[in-house]
Amino acid sequence: MPETPCTYVGLPRPDGARLALELHGPCDPDLVLVLAHGWQATSAIWDKTVAQLARPTTLVVRYDQRGHGRSTTGTARPTMSLLADDLQAVIDATAPEDVPVVLVGHSMGGAAVLALAEARPHLIGDKVTGALLVATSSGGLDLAGAGHPLRSRLVGLLRHAMAGVCVRAPGMAYRLHNLWQPRLSTQPPMDVAARWFKALMRHNVTQLEALRRVPVHILVGENDPTIPPAHSHRLAEQIPTARLHVVPRGCHRLPTRHSSSVVEVVELACSEALQHLHEAGSEPVDTTTGLGPAEVHTPLV
Repeated sequence: MPETPCTYVGLPRPDGARLALELHGPCDPDLVLVLAHGWQATSAIWDKTVAQLARPTTLVVRYDQRGHGRSTTGTARPTMSLLADDLQAVIDATAPEDVPVVLVGHSMGGAAVLALAEARPHLIGDKVTGALLVATSSGGLDLAGAGHPLRSRLVGLLRHAMAGVCVRAPGMAYRLHNLWQPRLSTQPPMDVAARWFKALMRHNVTQLEALRRVPVHILVGENDPTIPPAHSHRLAEQIPTARLHVVPRGCHRLPTRHSSSVVEVVELACSEALQHLHEAGSEPVDTTTGLGPAEVHTPLV
C-alpha cells in the first residue's frame, strides 16, 4: 500500500492534558476511523493496521491515551469516563459534522468506547455508525472482587498492593520491576500506569443498548490471558446484534501479533457502517435482532 499523508495534531483538554493525534488520509473523507489503544501501550500498536488498511477515502485517526506515549496526563482523576470524554473530543476535532465515524478500541481503548456508548447514547447511530471492540471488557476485571475463586482473589489483592507501591514509591517500583523485566521506554511512568490500572479495575458498564443500533464487531484471541475470552462472550450477550470473532491461538496483543485478523474485521466494520448509514437514510432498519447464539463465533486464521 502507498504511504498515506500523516498530520500530527495536539489536542488540549480542559484539565491541562494534551492528546497527541496522528491523522492519516484525505481532508475530505467519506468516513473517519478512530483507533484507541490500551493500557501501557501507545498509538504505535496500530502501525500495521494503518499500513495494511486499503481505504484511501477514509481518514484514520490514532492517538495516545492521556499519560501514554506523547500525550500528557492532566490533573483529572483517571477513569474510563475521562477516556470517553477524550474520545469524544477526538471525534469532535477530526470528524466534520456530516462525516460518520467508526470506533476501534483495543483493551482499555475498547473500555473507553463502551463508556462513551453508555454515557452518550445519542452519538451512537447519529455520529458513530459502527464499532470494533478488540480484546476488551465491559467490567469485572478486578480479580480481588467477590465471586472469584480464592486463589484468583489472592492474585487480585497482590496486584492492588503492587499498584499501591507504584503510586507511593514509583522510583523503587521501577527499580524492582527492572530486576524482573526491563521496562520499555514507551510505557508510561510507574505511578501513571498504576492509577490507570486502578481505573480499569473500577470499570463497569451495563447500559449498552445504544450499540444495538449500529454494526458492532467483537474480536478476541482464543488464548488471551490478559482479558480472557469470557469477557468478549459476555459483551456479545450484552450487545446481541454484535458479531463475535475468535482468533485461533490468538493472544491479547492482536493489533501487533495478529494484524491481518484485525485489519480484516476493521475493513468489514467500515464497509458495514457505511452500508448501514445508507440503508438508514433510505428506509427503516431493524436492529432488534442479532445473529443469535449459534452464529456468533467467526474463527479467523
